[in-house]
Amino acid sequence: MIKAAVVGASGYGGAELIRLLKAHPEVELVGLSSRTHAGQSATAVWPQLVEGPPFTDLNAAVAEAEVVFLATPNGVAMELAPRLIAEGRRVVDLSADFRLSREVFEAWYRMPHKAPDLLKEARYGLVELHRKELAGARLVANPGCYVTAASLALAPFFAEGLVEEALVNAASGVSGAGREAAGTAFAEVNEDYKAYKPAGTHRHTPEIEQNLGRARAQGRWLVTWGPEAPARVTFVPHLVPMTRGILVTAYLKPGEGIGTEAALDLLRDFYQGEPFVRVEDALPRTKGVWAANTVWISARMDARTGWLVVFAAIDNLVKGAAGQAVQNLNAVYGLEETLGLAREGVWP
Repeated sequence: MIKAAVVGASGYGGAELIRLLKAHPEVELVGLSSRTHAGQSATAVWPQLVEGPPFTDLNAAVAEAEVVFLATPNGVAMELAPRLIAEGRRVVDLSADFRLSREVFEAWYRMPHKAPDLLKEARYGLVELHRKELAGARLVANPGCYVTAASLALAPFFAEGLVEEALVNAASGVSGAGREAAGTAFAEVNEDYKAYKPAGTHRHTPEIEQNLGRARAQGRWLVTWGPEAPARVTFVPHLVPMTRGILVTAYLKPGEGIGTEAALDLLRDFYQGEPFVRVEDALPRTKGVWAANTVWISARMDARTGWLVVFAAIDNLVKGAAGQAVQNLNAVYGLEETLGLAREGVWP
C-alpha cells in the first residue's frame, strides 16, 4: 500500500482528495493537515466523511507518508516541496508553483519563486498529454482546472498545426474560487452570472498558452520543459451560480476542409483509448461529468463564418484538481490509471 498524506485538506480540493484516496485500493491515507483544523476529526471538518485520519500539524501528517499531496495556496508548495523531496517523499502539487517557468510564474503570480532548482525536475501532470514522462516522477505539477478543460479541448488542433490562436470562453462553479474566497456568499452569486479577470488578465492564461504551444511544437506526446511554438489565447472566465463544474466554449479558425465530422474524427483519433476522455456528437454538460474524472468534448463547425466551436466539460474538483492528482499518482507508480477514479458521473 502506498502511504499518502494530504496537506491543505480543509479546502474543497482537499476534501475530494480525502474521498478519492480513502477509496483507492492501493493507497493508505495516513495523514491530514490544515493550518486551522489541527486536532479535529475528519468528520468534524467534512461531515460527508464517515471516518478518516484526524487533522494534525504538518509534521505529524507527513511522518509516515511516501507521497504527499499539497492542496495549498500558491506559494506554499515551493517552501514545502524541497524538504519533502529531500526526505525521500514524492510530491503532487495542486497549486501553480511548479507549472510554469520561473520568469513566467513570477510575472503572473507576483511573487518570487523560492525553489527554482526544483522547477526542471517537475513533471507537468496533464496525463493525457504527458503520460510518457510521469513514471517515477518525484514532483508532479497538477494543472489548473480551466487549463485542463481548455487544453484537452484544443490540443489536438494545435498539435496538427491547424491553428496558432484561439478564443476561450469558460464558466466555472463557485467551488473553483476556494472555500475562503471573498465574494462567493450565496447572496453574492445566486441569480448572477459574471465575467472576471478577462482579456489576458487571468493567471491561467499563460498555462493554457504553454500547453498549446508545446502541442504545436511537439505533437501528440509532450515534454514538460521541451520546445514550444507560438500560441495565443484570449481567455475569458465566468462565474456561474452552481457548486462545481466547468464548461469551456472555444473558438478557432482551422481553415478549409475541417467541418464538424472532421473535427470530431480528429478528436476521437487523438484521444483513442484514453479512459477519461469522452468525445461525442452530443454537446457536453457539467451534470454529465459531476464527480467523474472525465472530460467530455464535442465540436461544431459554423460553415457560414468559418469558426470551429469546441466544447469541453469537467468537474473542476475532480478532473480539474483531486481526481487528476490521483490519476497522476497512478501514472507515477505505474498502476492501472483508472484505479480509485470514476469514469461516469453521478446526478447531483
